[in-house]
Amino acid sequence: MKNTILHILIRASLLSLIAGIVVTIIGLVLGWNTSRQFSDGLFWAGALLILIGFISYQGYSQRASEGPTASLNSADHSNLWAADTSRGKNLMAFFGISGLLLFGLSFLVGRLF
Repeated sequence: MKNTILHILIRASLLSLIAGIVVTIIGLVLGWNTSRQFSDGLFWAGALLILIGFISYQGYSQRASEGPTASLNSADHSNLWAADTSRGKNLMAFFGISGLLLFGLSFLVGRLF
């Protein structure tokens, strides 16, 4: 459990770093001059990541009514459902933590610079 949490935190930090670099490059290309513009860009990037995490969780937590019917017993079916929900929660945590880190960076850029 701790190993999974550590992996999620490390990957979320790396995604936040990459997203911050992308926002900075986009800001420089578009000619942003003020810290407010960069802060707003980081805020919206964080909001987008949180939205992606929420959508991925919703996608994994809902079962599709269409598709091939499989001859699984109820225990196997329950295990597959639990695995899908777990994947969705991990993705939501990954994107949510990344988004929150970008929110924090947005706040720091807006206040300090």
